[in-house]
Amino acid sequence: MIELKAVQLRKQYTHRRLFSELSFEHRSGLLGVAGANGSGKSTLLRCLALLQGIDAGKIHWSRKDQEMTRQDFRSSIGFVAPNIQFYDELTVQENLDFVQKMSGFDPLSLSDNQVTPIDWLAKMQIKDLAEHRYHRLSTGQQQRVKLAIALSRNPSVLFLDEPSANLDALGKELIKYLLADLRVNGTLLFLASNDPKELDLCDRILYLDD
Repeated sequence: MIELKAVQLRKQYTHRRLFSELSFEHRSGLLGVAGANGSGKSTLLRCLALLQGIDAGKIHWSRKDQEMTRQDFRSSIGFVAPNIQFYDELTVQENLDFVQKMSGFDPLSLSDNQVTPIDWLAKMQIKDLAEHRYHRLSTGQQQRVKLAIALSRNPSVLFLDEPSANLDALGKELIKYLLADLRVNGTLLFLASNDPKELDLCDRILYLDD
């Protein structure tokens, strides 16, 4: 199991502080990150995912009590956020293949009990869109694609920044059941949101002050 220990984290832009002296641990289940718009929810997720630097403090990722290397950690995560985009002129399948190739992921390395990339499209109910060009999809369909691609590597850690954004009622129900399945399978989950229904799914919630 992968575990997180965050110690005295601080992040600010110019003269605006987002968070400081922030310490917490996360070892299992779903951790929600809540706060007013601009409080630093998305930034915190990017920092924890080692996609953005912090100004002070330490972020420790470990597996079986052994500190993980950045490369090992980065190969173990999935990240979903509104600002992530894919190639408009490529099909959904081509985007999926491209991301896997760039990340060095080999689908043949999956164990028998892991879900294949194409099966994630089916789980998000968009398998029939595999040959559609990305730019022709609705915003809700694009959000499902983002989720499927993030999950296609069967990550041990999954970061979700407003995962229900642009989804219809059915899509939001899919998120609910998806998170339940991932939790049971031992995926370490982070969710940044102000949606009460999403936060109700969390095992505990970290509140950031504005």
